[in-house]
Amino acid sequence: MSEGGAGGPMNCCAGKKHPSTLTQRAIGVSFILLLVFLIVPAAAAISPYSPRIVHDHITLAAGPAVQDNEPVMGVIAPVITVRPTPVPARQNRTSILQTVVKNAAGRPKVTIPASWFILGVAVSFIGLGAILYLLIHRGTGSGGAPEKIHRESPGHPTVIDTPAAAGPERQIPPGTPGAMAEFPKALEKRFLSPVFIGEGGLARVFRAKNAKTGMTVAVKVPIRFDEITGTHFTRDIVFWQALEHENIIRVFSSNILPVPYIEMEYAPSSLATLSLPVPEEKAIGIILGVARGLAYAHGKGIVHRDIKPENILIAADGTPKITDWGLGKALSDPRKSSIIGFSPSYAAPEQVAPHRYGTPGPATDIYQLGMLLCEMLTGSVAFTAEGMHDLNLAILSDTPAVPRWNGNHVAGIREIIMKCLAKRPEERYESVTALIQAIESLGIITQKEKIK
Repeated sequence: MSEGGAGGPMNCCAGKKHPSTLTQRAIGVSFILLLVFLIVPAAAAISPYSPRIVHDHITLAAGPAVQDNEPVMGVIAPVITVRPTPVPARQNRTSILQTVVKNAAGRPKVTIPASWFILGVAVSFIGLGAILYLLIHRGTGSGGAPEKIHRESPGHPTVIDTPAAAGPERQIPPGTPGAMAEFPKALEKRFLSPVFIGEGGLARVFRAKNAKTGMTVAVKVPIRFDEITGTHFTRDIVFWQALEHENIIRVFSSNILPVPYIEMEYAPSSLATLSLPVPEEKAIGIILGVARGLAYAHGKGIVHRDIKPENILIAADGTPKITDWGLGKALSDPRKSSIIGFSPSYAAPEQVAPHRYGTPGPATDIYQLGMLLCEMLTGSVAFTAEGMHDLNLAILSDTPAVPRWNGNHVAGIREIIMKCLAKRPEERYESVTALIQAIESLGIITQKEKIK
């Protein structure tokens, strides 16, 4: 109902006292009574006009009448001489408190009825209670009920409790998931014409044009600014900038000022947008490209640990490229990652139960490569369950379910997938390079024309 419509909220409440208004008036009356009870007696105590006993020096002298010493009316009128007491000059100034104490003994006592005293104390406590009530409930609405904060989800399936960003939309196609996402204003001079293209649990990605080079790039910025997001973003920058490979998305620049961001190579699509399943040649071509990128990273001492369709982008020429190294870990770092996170359907047993299977490492990437190949060929992952607990149990205990598909190398590829999905890391391929050799031994043609 509109505000100006007949019978609207403003009309239906006309002539009624609002509860908050009555409360404010009650507090005002309480304060007035408190002031009367506490201040008036104090003012009376220090007032120069308060009653006091004044002893003037009066001298009575008997003598003849004023006029010719004749009696008046038969009575001799006494001569009365009034000698006012001289007021000595005040040498030292005394405080009000000292004056009150000095004159307290000679001042008449004022008796206050007990009922007045009790009433004043009660009013004082009521006023203080009202003040405390307002301080405690100042976050409530005008009617006394807590205000509700309405959050609108951007609508993207990968958003984790992320409210829509405030402000007008700028060059974001209508109907796009996360259409309310806004590009940081602090980066507007550096990157022109930003367009929202994707969102994950911790970051958003925009397509934009570099203002200096004119190149179309992807700009990754955090969704929110907290400790977990900051750690994830910092790891992204540290690990990612050290990697330059054909099958890894290239980072052009990054910084934490004026806001955290990563400027990287733009790729128009990802494996998550492909229609599954795909033919053997295409699946093998993609998996070989991803495996080569991982072998290069492992050679640099870095593991990814979050290989999934969303993190495999496809360049315009069909080259698969690995992105999002925020969950990466340096092999030389003996400490566990400060970020505990992975995609449940692609989680390796050591990610679910590290106390049982050991710390995630290069073998984790091999496991996830096998799961990625399984999904591309069959259209589903090897473990499915309705609840997280059941899914974890399946990953730790069940035999991988790899459906059959139509192809010329089903047996050989299936054997490779099952070896990658072994429960214990030591039972998988000893390295990604060994996995690449096993795939290449199948003799499948993987020209780039067939990857497009």
